[in-house]
Amino acid sequence: MDLQLKEGKDEVIPAGHFNLIWPVSEDDSTTSEHQVSEGDRGDQSSAIKDVLVDDEHHSATQLKLSSEQSFSQVSHTIRIHSTQRAISLTGFSNGVYYAQLFNADDQPVSNIVSVKVEHHSMFKVWVIFISGATLFLILIGYMVVKVFRHKEEA
Repeated sequence: MDLQLKEGKDEVIPAGHFNLIWPVSEDDSTTSEHQVSEGDRGDQSSAIKDVLVDDEHHSATQLKLSSEQSFSQVSHTIRIHSTQRAISLTGFSNGVYYAQLFNADDQPVSNIVSVKVEHHSMFKVWVIFISGATLFLILIGYMVVKVFRHKEEA
């Protein structure tokens, strides 16, 4: 199974939120009776079709996250459904995290994905916040002045 970072390979995530996906591939499917024929989805590309098909089962039952590539200390174990194809994760601090899908026997069934989380600096966050608040206050002040001038003229 091909586990991927939805934001793009080797991306640095500027916040503690990221998405992992594992699209369906022909050899990952454990049931063939639910496969969608080429004409069932119209003009959609096969890649989109693979992500949208949610009735095909895969062998992964859990997603494990670790700060070590060897997975000697797993920080998070998340149970997943056999038809699930993506997950959104949040609340991560700065650092490098490794993710991999495992089956019920605790055997890896996907590649290891590396995710580097690097938050924006607090200086940058405060500059943007103060700039937005200043513009908001200027707009409110302008609107209040216009209302009072309009009342005086009436």
